[in-house]
Amino acid sequence: MGMFEGKVALVTGGASGIGVAASLRFAEEGAAVIVADINEAGAEAIAEKIRAAGGRARAIRCDVSSGADNAAMVAAAKQEFGRLDAAFLNAGAYAQTVFEDTDAATLDSMIAINLKGAFLGLQAVLPALEPGGAAVVTASTSGVIGLNVAAAYSAAKHGVIGAVRSASQSFARRGLRVNAICPGPVATAILGVTEQAPIQPADALALPADGLLLPQHIAELALFLASPRSGGINGQEIIADAGFLASYPPMPE
Repeated sequence: MGMFEGKVALVTGGASGIGVAASLRFAEEGAAVIVADINEAGAEAIAEKIRAAGGRARAIRCDVSSGADNAAMVAAAKQEFGRLDAAFLNAGAYAQTVFEDTDAATLDSMIAINLKGAFLGLQAVLPALEPGGAAVVTASTSGVIGLNVAAAYSAAKHGVIGAVRSASQSFARRGLRVNAICPGPVATAILGVTEQAPIQPADALALPADGLLLPQHIAELALFLASPRSGGINGQEIIADAGFLASYPPMPE
């Protein structure tokens, strides 16, 4: 019996990177999974992989910056599987522009996808989650330090942490929890890694020697925060960065 047996999880940004790893791991742990992504074909490919392995999954297109799309995503979970127990609001986007060169369009995009998407997603799942359920949001280590080379992204991720803290009392009043994960460098497309790392046995994951986390490292933390095993944690930002910030900024060569 997996720790999500008989439960339903949704994952945004489920067609790539951390979202793929989380979708597959929720399914391995027994959950039916809503795989949501603006890339519907990519989401369907992951949902089909889950079904081929004997699990239950449905793909849905979701632009997380749209309130209507977030509502439709939650409705799909209820319609398809009858309930919602865990929400991993992981969708995001990155833009590398230094502060003084960041134009309004880039700022709008980073805020819309990263911050507005998280805020609307939390509003959508709040009334839908079953008692004891939880939401987890992907923030970033850039949300706890300044990042001049990606200033708009960093500002938006700071906002994500504020949204999670602000939502925590509303979640707690309903017997729910909400927390943020702040990943450090992860082997995803943001860092130019195009090949998805295969899923490993959870107890075989080790600290990466080069400091570059696998998507599954973050997925495993998301599963923990979405499960009753983390029942005392609410309104927090959990840093998962293989020690990156412990020695930041790096010493010059």
